[in-house]
Amino acid sequence: MATANVPSSKKNGTWLVIGIIALAVLAVIVSRVFYFSPDSTLDDTRKGMALSQEGKKLLPIEEQRELDTIYAEAFKSLSEEERRRFMTLGQKGTAATDDEIIETATLIGKALRSLSPERGARLGALVNKAVQLAQQKAVPSSP
Repeated sequence: MATANVPSSKKNGTWLVIGIIALAVLAVIVSRVFYFSPDSTLDDTRKGMALSQEGKKLLPIEEQRELDTIYAEAFKSLSEEERRRFMTLGQKGTAATDDEIIETATLIGKALRSLSPERGARLGALVNKAVQLAQQKAVPSSP
């Protein structure tokens, strides 16, 4: 009976990690797109995490799934220990310390470097779209 719970538990944990990766990757890309100053990068990364979380929810379901699939591909390149560490860090979200955010970004960078150029480009396009959607929602339209 305990064995039946393992796949479900692993599946839930995997989706949690994929979601965390999505948030962190989007935050890093947001910080690069808007050329934040080095002094404010970590604070802006925290803000970007919140913005990216909202933006991913605004993507069509098919694109959310595609984003999750690409993140899962990248995540496979991390060692078991790196995945455990990433999950631990990711559970802190925006409450992570500066050093933890840097460590998380390092792990994300390693994972993303494992993607083919085509998959990396597609990820970038999806992330860009998610960020734009979140920004559009955050700025009220003019009458």
